Amino acid sequence: MIRQICLIWSLAGKDWKLFLADRRAAVMCFVVPILLGSAFGLIFDRPDQRNGRSRLPVLVVAEDDSPATRAIVDDLRASENLEIREVDRLTAEKMISSRECGVAIILPTGFGTERGFQEGRKPALEMLHHPLAAMESQWAEGAFTEVVMRRKARAMLEPLGMQAAADRPFEVRRQSSANDSEGPFNTYSHSFSGMTLQYLLFWGMECGLLLLRERQRGIWSRLMSAPVPLTTALLGRGFATAMIAILQFACTFGFGWLFFGVKVSGSMSGFLLLAAGVSLLAAGLGLLIAALGRTEACARSLFIVVILAASMLGGLWIPTFLLPEWVRNWSLVLPTSWAMRGLDGATWQGQGLAKLWPSLLAVYLFAAVFLLLALIRFHWSESRRRYGGIA
Repeated sequence: MIRQICLIWSLAGKDWKLFLADRRAAVMCFVVPILLGSAFGLIFDRPDQRNGRSRLPVLVVAEDDSPATRAIVDDLRASENLEIREVDRLTAEKMISSRECGVAIILPTGFGTERGFQEGRKPALEMLHHPLAAMESQWAEGAFTEVVMRRKARAMLEPLGMQAAADRPFEVRRQSSANDSEGPFNTYSHSFSGMTLQYLLFWGMECGLLLLRERQRGIWSRLMSAPVPLTTALLGRGFATAMIAILQFACTFGFGWLFFGVKVSGSMSGFLLLAAGVSLLAAGLGLLIAALGRTEACARSLFIVVILAASMLGGLWIPTFLLPEWVRNWSLVLPTSWAMRGLDGATWQGQGLAKLWPSLLAVYLFAAVFLLLALIRFHWSESRRRYGGIA
């Protein structure tokens, strides 16, 4: 047993030396997931969401210069639900058509004059929105209605000394529904978790393709001619892949912690176990690719599609609650979905080890299945080769 462990360690050390031989490639293995996590976090980060408030960007075109219209525009600027930018009609139409903004509120000439708004008539309000922003236009319409109704109520009640009655007769207290969360949602926590997990899967794929290349060139056959058991050789390769993956995991999250406030709000032991499980998952995937692949080009094309699909459906790019319900249900058969649930739970959701164990169990189970299938396939292939068959 000790001899087998020493052999695994020696084989893993050999792969480490090969990995570090190309220093530029080794550096890029750590830089790429950091860049991806930072880019996705920067794209989806909204400072207002950190404070529990999401404001809808809306363009306002005030073609009417009456005091009533200007007062409404000022109230819109002070709204908690809208992020107002005042532009002219031509600019609004261009920005809506190019999807720079989804909704525009147009207050036409005469909207707030005595012949219109103040005489009890219903002046025409124009809502311009992109075809994909119908829901946002309804949101903006509701917020605009609230602003106008409050101002109209104040105008009616001020002569009676009842100005306070025009305000909302209740108080809203908001809080996140995430259990045991120690802080607000950090978009960078999700992006660093997702992009790190995706890159580790690609890292496992590259290690598997390297092994497949060695088999095609006869290098693996020369290794098998040495007194080294097949299982030991495969475990040595998988161990090296997993150790490098753990180092990549640590560097990526260390960068996120230093520069973007990514932290483990939940169980640290659960987070470390997830890091080890994801690294083993990448190693198992690499060995499985090497075992099943016929040619390097074909295996690369196939598994790039598989990894990208698993990343998208598993919630690595965007949170799963934004996906259709049927996708969320079917994603439970993917290891990426369970790994992402665990990483989100350990980071920004602040879950303890007791709530992380389903994700841990699923990740380790998938890693074990991948490794077992790879060993079975390799042993079958080697036996066919030795007896003159075609693997």
